[in-house]
Amino acid sequence: MQILVWLARILVVVLVVWFAAKNADPVVLRGYLDAEIRAPLVLILLAFFACGLLLGLGASLLQLFRLKREIRNLNRILHRHRADAPAVPGED
Repeated sequence: MQILVWLARILVVVLVVWFAAKNADPVVLRGYLDAEIRAPLVLILLAFFACGLLLGLGASLLQLFRLKREIRNLNRILHRHRADAPAVPGED
């Protein structure tokens, strides 16, 4: 299984390097107020990909923190319920 994982990683690296080599031409990205960015196409694409990745990660982290808070609250309720419940004979 480890061999398949390493082969997949190598394939991804080769594809990314090939993509970068094919898209190394400089492009101009024009924005507001006559702002221009001149950079290779691959850098601009990777920057937008990284921004999307960070936005998705941020959204996932917010959901993760909400779920952890809910689990903590439910555990508190469960422990209170167990403490209030009468002891069952024969159960240690």
